[in-house]
Amino acid sequence: MIYWQGNVLTYFPVPYEDELLYSCIARYAVHTGQANNQKAVVRDVYGSEAAVAVPDLPSHLKNLVDNLRPVWQTKVVDLISNHTMAPYYLPFLSEQQADKITTSMASRAGGNIHTRAGIVASSIHAPNYFRYCPCCVKEQEAALGEPYWRRSHQLPGIEVCTKHNCELVNSAIRFHPKEKHHFHPASLECSGREAKHIDLKKRERRLIEYHAELSASPQLSGLGPYRWTLYYQKLAKDLGLTNKSRVLHQEVYRQVHYAWSNTVFGHFLEGTSENHWLVNIFRKHRKSFHPIRHLLVLVALSPEMSLKEILTNVRKLPVEQASKPSGPMPKKVAHDLTNKHRKEWKILMSDYPEYGVKKLRALSSGGRLYTWLYRNDYQWMMANHPVSARISNQQRKVDYSAWDRVNIEALETMYSQHKKLPNRPRLTRTYLIKLLQRANSVQIHLGDLPQTKKWLDTHAEPLEEYQIFRLRSARQLLIERHQTVKRWRLLRTANIRKELITSRMEHEIQALENSGR
Repeated sequence: MIYWQGNVLTYFPVPYEDELLYSCIARYAVHTGQANNQKAVVRDVYGSEAAVAVPDLPSHLKNLVDNLRPVWQTKVVDLISNHTMAPYYLPFLSEQQADKITTSMASRAGGNIHTRAGIVASSIHAPNYFRYCPCCVKEQEAALGEPYWRRSHQLPGIEVCTKHNCELVNSAIRFHPKEKHHFHPASLECSGREAKHIDLKKRERRLIEYHAELSASPQLSGLGPYRWTLYYQKLAKDLGLTNKSRVLHQEVYRQVHYAWSNTVFGHFLEGTSENHWLVNIFRKHRKSFHPIRHLLVLVALSPEMSLKEILTNVRKLPVEQASKPSGPMPKKVAHDLTNKHRKEWKILMSDYPEYGVKKLRALSSGGRLYTWLYRNDYQWMMANHPVSARISNQQRKVDYSAWDRVNIEALETMYSQHKKLPNRPRLTRTYLIKLLQRANSVQIHLGDLPQTKKWLDTHAEPLEEYQIFRLRSARQLLIERHQTVKRWRLLRTANIRKELITSRMEHEIQALENSGR
């Protein structure tokens, strides 16, 4: 039987649902009896012996489409969308990166695809081995007569098949093997393993569903870091996680960390809140972040929105800040514009004669006018702004004793409330101050507020006390889950490193372990 004539194939297996192109080619090798002659398989399929067996982001796709034309009328974009891992990465890259990647996948030059996608530099790696779901394999064999490699089972960080709620099993085949031209079929590698049931929390299932949405409605154009930055900053503002125009990064970190603690995805948030990737993703940045990091934030902060809706909202945002017009402005235009802004500023001052510069700038048009005049007509601006009223010494006096009393009352109330929270943070002096109104002023004038300072010094929670609180909370959580209270479970649930355990904590761990028996 002839399967290849010149540069065209006369047979190729029909792809199954969610099947990797790599898997289709591996089945072609088995069906044509060429499983032991992989060079011939590569030459048949791609018309070239230089193509490599890459499972996630393959190249030479234009050659493949041309060779498949007699038996499968497909397009390069359809292969990329439905049978590669590209839709998982591309929406989180820049438009230029995404275009270069899809172009390279179509061409014979695929050597730098993984570098462009950020996979090589990322601390989150592709799975070491091809993975499969034992239940899916049984269903595939019963319905199709053969198993295949599902694309959704090879996603970085996803260890569960949500269809059957069971743990994915590693095969013996490396995801990026040393044999660069060998396509390993699932039929020879998926042994009859028992399925291990996994109970997923609602948030964990939601994250995996987001991954599935990326495959179901593939977006091959990059949205770019600037759009994602704008989206996250708007999201933080909508959730009340900003102070004026600044994102409250510690509060964002606390909420996202709380959402994913004690889940199978919690390890992606390891590290301190200082200079954390979660802080950087909300700042203006020029680099891309791994898809799972985007999805961790989106599920934690906007769990009710579909990913399709989120991507649509991101796409509506501007691609980049508008650039300033190049070249000098014509003199007449500049003169007319200056006079216009001067007139508007004078009208504003006459309408609000009691306002100083700060209050005028806070008005809807005041900030724009002041900025333009300050940058383009500085001398005139300095000669034509309101004179700040002198603040009398009487107004400068602050009743620190009264302020002290107000602080103590507020702290007593909030302290008792926060102390009872099951998943509360450590009640440090800084944290307690931030609970107060005018927190920044309290921090600055703490030396003038002796009672507030004394109360904070007395009630600030030492690290050891907080660790013991977490251990006790961990014990309660284990009991609620009907799990045996063991030392290792306590430490893992409380997220406490062994090297930080003190003698007092050790005594507490032993007491908690004995009380749970």
